[in-house]
Amino acid sequence: MRHSFIAVALSASLAQAQSWNVGQLVKTSSGSIVGHGSSWKPQVSEYLGVPFAQPPVGNLRWAAPQHIKDASKTLNATKYVSDYNIGSCSESASRISRNNPNAPKNIGAAENEEREDCLTLNIWSKPQTGEKKKAVLIWIYGGGFVVGSAANQAYNGARLADEHDVVVVSVNYRLGVLGFPGVGLPDTNLGLLDQRVAVEWLRDNIASFGGDPSRMVLFGQSAGGMSVDFYAYAYTQDPIVHGFIPQSGNLALAARMGSGAGNASVVNWSNLSEKLGCGAVTAAKVDATLVCMRAKPVDAILDATVPKNSASAVGSWGPKPDGKTVFSGSGARAAAGNIIKAPVLVGNVDNEGATSGQQPGSLSNRISGCGSGAAADVRRKLGVPAWRYLYSGSFPNNGLGPCCTAAKGAWHGAEIALIFGTTELKNKGQDTPNEAKLSKTLRDAWTGFAKDPVNGLSKLGWPRYDPEKPTVIVLGGDDSADVKFELPSKTDGSCAALKMITG
Repeated sequence: MRHSFIAVALSASLAQAQSWNVGQLVKTSSGSIVGHGSSWKPQVSEYLGVPFAQPPVGNLRWAAPQHIKDASKTLNATKYVSDYNIGSCSESASRISRNNPNAPKNIGAAENEEREDCLTLNIWSKPQTGEKKKAVLIWIYGGGFVVGSAANQAYNGARLADEHDVVVVSVNYRLGVLGFPGVGLPDTNLGLLDQRVAVEWLRDNIASFGGDPSRMVLFGQSAGGMSVDFYAYAYTQDPIVHGFIPQSGNLALAARMGSGAGNASVVNWSNLSEKLGCGAVTAAKVDATLVCMRAKPVDAILDATVPKNSASAVGSWGPKPDGKTVFSGSGARAAAGNIIKAPVLVGNVDNEGATSGQQPGSLSNRISGCGSGAAADVRRKLGVPAWRYLYSGSFPNNGLGPCCTAAKGAWHGAEIALIFGTTELKNKGQDTPNEAKLSKTLRDAWTGFAKDPVNGLSKLGWPRYDPEKPTVIVLGGDDSADVKFELPSKTDGSCAALKMITG
């Protein structure tokens, strides 16, 4: 009997392997998509620059994303940039650091061509092995809503797909003034709407790539983490996804940063219109010059919105409360249960302020940590499974660059390459044994959560968050792969004095 069972299992495995050709043509609502084998992990099918919405150009500039209606095309999705495949969304903020060799390397900026026609996503999958319907991890990149790219090498999902039996997706969304004009046209937060349409596209199409649309999890870092948490409050009636991983960014932190709309947003928008030669606008008629502005070259818009510094870029062009994707008074919404009740793994690094020369334990870092605690506690109070981590890994080949050599601890974004297992793609030397071990721990945890958001982390021995117990999961240290659990009070410092709340 045992030999018969093994034979049947082997036969089924061989049949599955033979039924999928690496990079094979896949029919989707965007057309027939042809991929290829990943140059890094050749058995992984890689589909790059897959369009999930109509190009947001012409009359669709500053308009909500529109679903693709023509599925008759055959698209070659084998590189980030080609006739159809776009690498990165246009943005102006990187102009302040593009020629600065000392600029931080943690913002995930574009590594390839930028275009306004950019609403694409990338897929890594290995359907020939493992589960026939795989859990799906959907990555939302960070960059303050003003820079970023799904094509960044750190976000390559091939290793996760190859070694952990999941499908990985990275999503582009509009940035800066093109994604977040700050005024209702009629929509304010177009970049967040882009993310939602990408999720809808994946719901409808990911099964064809070996993914399970009933097991999709959103994860993202910094602005991407905030996006993940914004989503949890916005789509309570139709969640689609079944778990959330906000990294170094969440709604509580977004509220602390201040993303209020109002007269300042109208002034910014009016100033831009005047710079473009289209005239001033008023709060009563913010769309008065929209036809003129849509006719301007995208480079003219980007040149007109170059920020004085990264902070001014985020403040001018980022998410604003619109009652649709971002809400004022989110604390009250959470208390009333107006949040997607899906499990969450939330956390931050121990030196979020490394780019400004701060050290672990600074006020900025405590604020970031308190946001993670608030996000976890919202779920705990609603009886939703919640885990909270603190990433503390520091390794020789994963530094920030010349800007911040004196910074100690884990910098803002340091965990990303270890989660994706992409440190070797950065050409900064081999992983230390402890770094490789910690990367495996993180990859097991993130993919384990995706496969089973309710129980996956408990199976690893990680405790659910409780503010009164040692339940903050501290990951790594100075060339260390240690995992330990500590009291939130030790991690949070003076959160009570900071009055950190979720809305």
